Amino acid sequence: MSEEVDGCTQRNTSKRWQSRIQRWSVLAICWFSYIFYRGCVVGQIKYDPKKAKMIIQHRNIWTKRIALCIKMFGLSLDLFLIETIFSAVRPFTARDKSLRYISQLFNKLVLAIALQLSLWNTSRLYLWLSSLSWNRSFVAAVNDVIHVVILVDDIFGPLFLEYLPLLILYILQLHLTLLQIFSYTYVISVLNILLLELFYNVYVAYQLLLLSCIAAFNCFLKSYLQEQTPSRRQRLKLIRLFRLYAKISNGHQDIKVLWLPVASMLFSNIVELVVHWSSIIGCILFSHQLNLVEKWGFIFWKHLGPGLAPLLRILFVGLCNDRLQQMLNFLNLQLLIVNLNQPNELEETFCYEIKKLQTCFDVQLRAQPIRNQIMSDHQVCGCAFVLDFFFCTILNSVSCVQYEISSGSGFRGG
Repeated sequence: MSEEVDGCTQRNTSKRWQSRIQRWSVLAICWFSYIFYRGCVVGQIKYDPKKAKMIIQHRNIWTKRIALCIKMFGLSLDLFLIETIFSAVRPFTARDKSLRYISQLFNKLVLAIALQLSLWNTSRLYLWLSSLSWNRSFVAAVNDVIHVVILVDDIFGPLFLEYLPLLILYILQLHLTLLQIFSYTYVISVLNILLLELFYNVYVAYQLLLLSCIAAFNCFLKSYLQEQTPSRRQRLKLIRLFRLYAKISNGHQDIKVLWLPVASMLFSNIVELVVHWSSIIGCILFSHQLNLVEKWGFIFWKHLGPGLAPLLRILFVGLCNDRLQQMLNFLNLQLLIVNLNQPNELEETFCYEIKKLQTCFDVQLRAQPIRNQIMSDHQVCGCAFVLDFFFCTILNSVSCVQYEISSGSGFRGG
């Protein structure tokens, strides 16, 4: 008897700590992102502590003007960015068509394409943050998430962290992102990473909350199935579970509209990834003039962050998607068992309501699947896609190293 009590106490303590970790991690991500967003003086989103939700509030005109001057000064430091982009055209005018000039042409073109993509993505992110219609859509989506999470937390108990390795992976990605920022020389590239990380952090917090809500549903159904005759309170909770899932599924469709354009940017920087990984591979295999310490210093300070941080962002999304799919399949299976094992002594109106809600759930599960789409509604970012993307990156990087070696100029790195 004492062993059962000790085991129950340990499980309660573990869940209590998981609940605290989940709450602290989500709050830290959200507040850090919110403070950085307000510090950038862009957009009109503000958190109202009295209403406990996001609102639209116009910025002070003088604050916007001062911030604009600071931003223009920062961008003026990147005047040599234009020279770098146009330098990709110079080798075309050269009369010497030797392999050395062709190699220079290739390297400058790849660098120019990476910088132009960075400039284009930064412009898109900044325009979205400045757009009033986008701000309103974002505020509505965030407030819906806050409302649903509060309901799930109140009805099905405190939410706890689901799948701790996801949080560890995010923290590792965050450290590599800081290393990525320090490795850049262009202000526009740093701004691109900061704005992209701002959007990405919000989506990470949403993913952690979404997984926690589905885990709470599964935990309740597990206890529901253990009861031979569920109480009236449990039956009411079951009905509310169906309705809360419908709200989560509908809200996810709105979030998907906001996320898809940002998700495409996670994969558009494959050119930059190829540049950094070709430098890493070439440095390890062909830079014989450097010793081991010099090779590690070169890779760590210039290429490790830019080479790993984007891949970990994609891996996080893929792991979340696969985990979410497993939990939804388990949720569907448990609801099917609940529907088939309804006791005969339950009220006829309750059984009719459950069958109706089960039918709606089945239709919604197939018509509006909760998935992490990328670039389009028909492309899902799972671990299979992540492995294909990793393989494509490494294959292109090896091809770039091979081309540079075959051009006769030898590997120089970047």
